[in-house]
Amino acid sequence: MKKWLSLLKLGESGQAMLAVLALIALGGFLVIPVLNFSSTSVKTTQMFEKKLDGLYAADAGVEDALWIIKNDPPTSFPYSYQLTNLNGMTVDVVINEVTTIAGEEMGESGSHEDYIEIIKLVTYDSGIYDYTMSVSNNGTGNIKIAKILIDFPPDLEYVIGSTGGDLISEEPNVTGNPTIGITVVWLPSPPYPSIPEGGTKYLTFQLSGPPDIIGVEGHGIVQATRQDVGTVWDSTSYPHSIVSQAKDSTDTVVAAIKVGVWAGSGQLDISCWQVNP
Repeated sequence: MKKWLSLLKLGESGQAMLAVLALIALGGFLVIPVLNFSSTSVKTTQMFEKKLDGLYAADAGVEDALWIIKNDPPTSFPYSYQLTNLNGMTVDVVINEVTTIAGEEMGESGSHEDYIEIIKLVTYDSGIYDYTMSVSNNGTGNIKIAKILIDFPPDLEYVIGSTGGDLISEEPNVTGNPTIGITVVWLPSPPYPSIPEGGTKYLTFQLSGPPDIIGVEGHGIVQATRQDVGTVWDSTSYPHSIVSQAKDSTDTVVAAIKVGVWAGSGQLDISCWQVNP
């Protein structure tokens, strides 16, 4: 009887040993996957940290370019330069004049661009911006309008069917989106709307968006068919683009930022901002 009990105890002890061995074996199977997962997690974290460092470096390049445009504008374009040792990276910056917006050529101003006077009035109520643009002919003879283009900052959306007034009846072409900013272009049909000498006509429309948007008036042009008038800007600002690319030691682009900015008379107005465009 005592011998049988001894064997029973040994059996229980053996079962316990087998259980321990099984757990050790299972642990061996799990160690490598867990270590691989940990390694992948570390690499992912390092990748995000590098991307973030690149974005900060590219942003520093944009800020530097904005300072140059405002305080020491280039005399020729494109204007390219490089910044070094920003978060361990080099940043290539290119500043350029914009001659085409939304596929539309800006065109050249004529010797009598002062013949056209542009005034914009914007009011806001319950999520809707009401725009009124007056275009006056302060020159001699009739002036025909071939194009009106306005570039808006982000968070605005054109209200379909809202175009009115006595200048243009056609609905505009709208490009872009509220995230990066929209461009609204009216292209009236020939023989084009005419403004008589000393006369004023109006373009009205609506945009939807949140209140208190900075630069909500937008920037744009009125283009006349008369060559001596040509393209007339609605402000003293002109469009520029900035491209800032942060590169690592292998000259690989880690992050890039593209910015559209209207600049003039010491003022800057950001029209769009794209990360890794």
